[in-house]
Amino acid sequence: MITTLRKSDRNKIQKILVDTNNFFNDEISVAMELIDIHINVTEQKDYEIFVDRDENDEEQINGYVCIGPRPLTDGTYDLYWIAVNPSIQSKGVGSKLVRHIEEHIKNKNGRLVLIETSGKPSYEKERKFYEKNLYEKFVEIKDFYKKGDSLVVYGKYL
Repeated sequence: MITTLRKSDRNKIQKILVDTNNFFNDEISVAMELIDIHINVTEQKDYEIFVDRDENDEEQINGYVCIGPRPLTDGTYDLYWIAVNPSIQSKGVGSKLVRHIEEHIKNKNGRLVLIETSGKPSYEKERKFYEKNLYEKFVEIKDFYKKGDSLVVYGKYL
């Protein structure tokens, strides 16, 4: 069951981000900063966060996704973060979250979703996930994050 983020979900999401063993500490800090903004600044409109809850125990978080409208655009959204509990990865949770935000964005007259990710070999699984969910690789900027680490931008028109 997918719902909006609750304050009590914060530490559970942080644990998922750590447990994936794919994010550096500074990346986790950025993800948590967006979660804190969502939780503490109720009037903000930059970030929306949804969580997939276990149907048998809604305190259990299977995964989460963070999106927001891209500044200075009309109908373009960024998918900022998506992470799934590693113990249940490859069971459809991530794809369910993606379908949810796509419908949500369409209901807000959104037309395009962009995802920025790393070109590091360790992110290959994530890039394959986006492609499986019909996101197209729009551009790759070599050595963007640092030497040997490209910025890869995926997109999907809704």
